[in-house]
Amino acid sequence: MSYAIQPLNALKPEQLPEIAKLHLEDHGLLTQLGYPFVLRYFEIVIRDPRAIGVLAIDDQTQKIIGYNIASPEPSALTSQLADDKFWFVKEILKVIFTRPAAFMQLLISSVTIKSQMKDEADALESLYLTIDEAYRGQKVGRTLQQGLFAEARKAGYKRIVGSIETWNEASLRMCQSNGFVIKKTFREGKFIRYRIEKIL
Repeated sequence: MSYAIQPLNALKPEQLPEIAKLHLEDHGLLTQLGYPFVLRYFEIVIRDPRAIGVLAIDDQTQKIIGYNIASPEPSALTSQLADDKFWFVKEILKVIFTRPAAFMQLLISSVTIKSQMKDEADALESLYLTIDEAYRGQKVGRTLQQGLFAEARKAGYKRIVGSIETWNEASLRMCQSNGFVIKKTFREGKFIRYRIEKIL
């Protein structure tokens, strides 16, 4: 298997459904909110000039097999989900009635995310790193992280921070192999997470 790492700005709008479907393999809150929220989130990400990221593209099929995205202000991305009030109310009502636990977690996480990047002007928050299940275990994630480090350095950032569920040992090992260290453990609703940091 061979693949290329490309910057996030190489992502074309017509590829957004592909990346949104790939994201549904992630087990986080955004996935629990459902495909419409995932697709809208990535529409916001590619419009935000401060969002930084990398894609892994299979050389043979040209399929997106993974990505790692980051932002200096994650709350600015999630808050834009509510910009189209009609869309947001319609979609959030579906979540409330079909997945109420996800809605409650959204409320908790919305408060947490606002405080996470306070006084961290030199840092970038790694938000999502997802690999196609068929390509896992082949060091694609490690390579994507290294690509993100390079993009972050180019943009002038000194650190990358992130959060990872404590049960996700494989992802934690990958992050540590790339130089991340655990700074603390914290609870965010039903999630118990490590706060990790990498000095660039």
